[in-house]
Amino acid sequence: MDNVQDVLLAVTGMTPQVVTETLFGIDQRKEPWPYRVIIITTRRGAQRVRQGLVDEGHLDALCRSLDKPIFAAEDVEIRSIPDAQGQQVDDARTLDDHEALADFIMQSVRELTADDDVRLHASLAGGRKTMTFYLGYAMSLFGRAQDRLSHVLVSEAFENNPYFYFPTRVPTMIPARDGGELDASTAEVCLADIPFIRQRPQLPEVLKRIGDGVHFRQLVALFNLGTRPRDIRLCLHEADARITLHDATQANDEALSAISFSNRFDFSWLWLVADATCRKDASLKRHDDDRNAREAMGWRLMERLSQSLELPLNRQGDYSQQVERWVNEHEQALEAANIRPDHFFLTMKDGADIKTASSRIKERLSLYLPQALVEILSVVQRLDTDGRLHPRTRHHAGFALYLEPTQIGFYP
Repeated sequence: MDNVQDVLLAVTGMTPQVVTETLFGIDQRKEPWPYRVIIITTRRGAQRVRQGLVDEGHLDALCRSLDKPIFAAEDVEIRSIPDAQGQQVDDARTLDDHEALADFIMQSVRELTADDDVRLHASLAGGRKTMTFYLGYAMSLFGRAQDRLSHVLVSEAFENNPYFYFPTRVPTMIPARDGGELDASTAEVCLADIPFIRQRPQLPEVLKRIGDGVHFRQLVALFNLGTRPRDIRLCLHEADARITLHDATQANDEALSAISFSNRFDFSWLWLVADATCRKDASLKRHDDDRNAREAMGWRLMERLSQSLELPLNRQGDYSQQVERWVNEHEQALEAANIRPDHFFLTMKDGADIKTASSRIKERLSLYLPQALVEILSVVQRLDTDGRLHPRTRHHAGFALYLEPTQIGFYP
């Protein structure tokens, strides 16, 4: 990380002093000085930040006092939180406003942690309780090993004093809350690290990147659903090769996630496994030394593909010839379903080889779902001939999902 750049991200309300106090604490601990400061606040808070840090010059004064370079104007960014309609607000008053606030903070952390050249220092020292909670939670979701979370502790007499911004080098008298005076040079400021659990390895890959369409509530719901496997409802939609994931405890039945499969081969295999899970059919299993059994699985896959792609299928004919006929005569139909004819031939010519398809399904799920849900929905060998679903993979068991039959639904 030779080219790493340190960024300070802080939430504030009407006390912009927490920014200078945190920077002072960073210097006291001989830690890398940020090249950039980002402040998340309300509309009124933004006005107070500009007044105190910029107009009154307290941020520049701190830098001069500590012999640090002055921050360029473009390196001090003030972000005002939006309401549910995207308008800057003085406060979050409704549930929708709070969700917009959570999304805004999450997106800010997500954006900064997506850059490998950034080391993020997030401060919880200011802002409303909801703002600090969301920032801490976002750091737990997206924070990497190099990122940190802190709070700043200030001497009681100076805490929340609007005239105090940092301990000065020389005696400097400021008004006290009781009407007297205080010497700012006597203040004590301590930066306290806040340990947090880093859940980034559990995140879906697409959420680690910069982009839109991710909501805090949805992400939390998916994480929580992964801890309650019995509440999962999986729906497979044939028409558009799509699965949707639902929380069975929610009355509105709104999908928490929708994942499309461009490759019809993979979706057809997933459909067969889900169907076998529902019917407790253990016949879908690996048959490394039994070509007839592999061909039987191949026929089942081709039957499903035939229905999806409207391809002719002669079950009375030779299996290998049927595979070759599809490759030679229906190349366009296969390619339209994102199935490469050459791959289809290699996978199916000696009977179905579904190892690669199962791996691709898991990779697809990993793009959009937390790891706990990926493991539950992945294709594994766990179904015994007596219909029992084992909690662990068994080498000679049939392929199935880690779901009970009542948790799976099929739709046209």
